[in-house]
Amino acid sequence: MDSSYFAVQRRALEIVGFDPGTPHLKLKHPIWAGILVLNLVSHNWPMVVYALQDLSDLTRLTDNFAVFMQGSLSTFKFLAIVAKRKRIGSLIHRLHKLNREAMATASQREKFVRENQLDRYVSRSFRNAVYGVIWASAIAPIVLGLWEYIRTGEFMPTTPMDFNFWLDERNPKFFWPIYIWGVLGVAAAAWLAIATDTLFSWLIHNVVVQFQLLELQLENRDHPNQEDLHLAECIHQHRLALELASELSSIFAEIVFVKYMLSYLQLCMLAFRFSQSGWSAQVPFRATFLLAIIIQLSSYCYGGEYLKQQSLGIAQAVYDKCNWPEMPPKKRRLWQLMIMRAQKPAMIFGYMFVVDLSLLLWVTKTAGSFLALLRTFERSPT
Repeated sequence: MDSSYFAVQRRALEIVGFDPGTPHLKLKHPIWAGILVLNLVSHNWPMVVYALQDLSDLTRLTDNFAVFMQGSLSTFKFLAIVAKRKRIGSLIHRLHKLNREAMATASQREKFVRENQLDRYVSRSFRNAVYGVIWASAIAPIVLGLWEYIRTGEFMPTTPMDFNFWLDERNPKFFWPIYIWGVLGVAAAAWLAIATDTLFSWLIHNVVVQFQLLELQLENRDHPNQEDLHLAECIHQHRLALELASELSSIFAEIVFVKYMLSYLQLCMLAFRFSQSGWSAQVPFRATFLLAIIIQLSSYCYGGEYLKQQSLGIAQAVYDKCNWPEMPPKKRRLWQLMIMRAQKPAMIFGYMFVVDLSLLLWVTKTAGSFLALLRTFERSPT
């Protein structure tokens, strides 16, 4: 296995305080993890207070509540990961072991390499988009402040986001502490999101590998006189893949449920900012934030759909690989049972919904409906 294997996830977990090398995903730096969560909590409530001061200002309301939702969601994800860290660590190390075993033959190695390459594309895209949010929140206020200094000769302090703090950011001696605190709040939410969401992508693709290895087993008929052993091995591999998928779904069920209950509101609130004219220090931040949210939602739905289709494909693979006319009736019924089980796909459940591309379509349509509603409120006379 090369150095890029599990690299994004390992680094992200280490940044938020976990030790991914331990079987139970030990929280190695609990004080640092507590600081990140405390920073998020202390960052969220001033934004809510600021948003609620003037409910007639929809731009202020939507801007702040979109970030508040992401901060709350990142906090919830982290606490869920902490609560289930033993199960997550066990699943990670189980997949590591299975992946090492999958390197035995060239065909198995090819499946493993391909899926982990796909994961790297997804994980790195999301990580880079999220780091873009951090950089936008840090750079845009400084650049605009310097531009005002060039134009007017006076540095006009602006913060990464608008919020109601107990210090006056217009006072030069308070600007830098508020600025640093605001950027760290964005960074905390970003790091926690990267750790959780890239881990989900890696788990999905490496569970899918197990279904693909089953397809290879179905093609392997080197010993025709050992049909019973071949059937038993295929059933064992199928049960293993389904068990891993079920455990993954159980671990992420609460995270997925809360995420998609808030996602359409986040999307419509972020999109509402770009329906307004004018420029501010928040526009680069909001643009990168919207891009990161879109990648985040798409990666979950793509992963859920990919897992479902791969598990459904087992039924067709069994049907194609079996020599039905020459098969004894008893064995035929056993293979038919495997087909019937494969017709019930492995899926990621969020209690109220299945995570797949249909869910992404629903989120997009619902966000568009709410955006139209907000635009109607904006145009209505006060």
